[in-house]
Amino acid sequence: PPTARVPPPILAYHQRGQRISTSRRQNTMDAHILEQHEIFELLPTHGKVVTLDADLPMKHALAALASHGATCLPVWDSALQRFVDVFSCTDLVDIVLFAHRALAGAGAPPAAGAAAGDAQTALERCHLRDLHGLKRPRPAGFLMASVDDSMLHGALMLKQHALECLPIGDSACSSSLLHLLLPEQLLAFLATLPELRTSHGPLLEEPVGKALLPLCRQPQTVRRDASLLEALGLLSAERLHALPVLDASGALFDVLSSRDVRQLASNPATDLAIPLEEALRSLPPKDSRVQTCAVSDTVATAITRLADPEAAQLVCLNDAGAVCAVVTASAVLAALLPSSPPHHG
Repeated sequence: PPTARVPPPILAYHQRGQRISTSRRQNTMDAHILEQHEIFELLPTHGKVVTLDADLPMKHALAALASHGATCLPVWDSALQRFVDVFSCTDLVDIVLFAHRALAGAGAPPAAGAAAGDAQTALERCHLRDLHGLKRPRPAGFLMASVDDSMLHGALMLKQHALECLPIGDSACSSSLLHLLLPEQLLAFLATLPELRTSHGPLLEEPVGKALLPLCRQPQTVRRDASLLEALGLLSAERLHALPVLDASGALFDVLSSRDVRQLASNPATDLAIPLEEALRSLPPKDSRVQTCAVSDTVATAITRLADPEAAQLVCLNDAGAVCAVVTASAVLAALLPSSPPHHG
């Protein structure tokens, strides 16, 4: 339980106000840096955007995610002749659970003994249009930005709408997409800028525990002996991108992320009733999937690690080795960016 704290002296309060003011000035400086660069600079030289049709069976949508190593793919509605949605690994978690519950029977609890093959068949019967039947916290309409928009505009759209990706077109209402902007791509770009260290030097040297953890959600964890179904249910209910898996002593054992569900869902042998530990064994070696940081690591260190496309998130450990947060590229951007666009004049 929280303990009572004596109000700080007036001098200390004034010093705290000065620190906040300095932080705001630093954020504004960083905003000006991003204003000077267009999203166009982030487009890959030979990139392509794989597009999914809204009537595509889930089997093929899942194959597209897995074969292209994608976390998000745009959905095109042929009848409406426009983009209508973005299919992500987070959605895939919901779809897997949706198919499992449909197999168990409408209104009935999921059948733990359902055959893996039947579950796979039920999943493959779903279509991307089934996404509209899921209650997802998404903004209305299909949000996108133009290649001519500033990186600041793109970064603020990602932050303010809590987007997993931002579709980029040749205009803000284009019928053709050129790129899907991910938070980690912006972070990787920022990490290459010498100006970032100039404008954010003090913040970059601050420990993760002070600068980033206040912007992260309270960590949700699961035990290694839980079922895969329980873990996916927690990912879905809490809208999590990753779930630290603990051993019997409470130490970090592994991580289950929404990206991992691409492989689990495409494997016909996957049964949601199996122990989570067994499901994790079918994934790539955990040394490549489990990325960590310490509360004492600097923000600069976290940025460098998250700029690696293979690092979807960092599990932050305290001095005792216990999980205290999951740090994402979105959380780091939130620390670097202003809460609203800077005003000029």
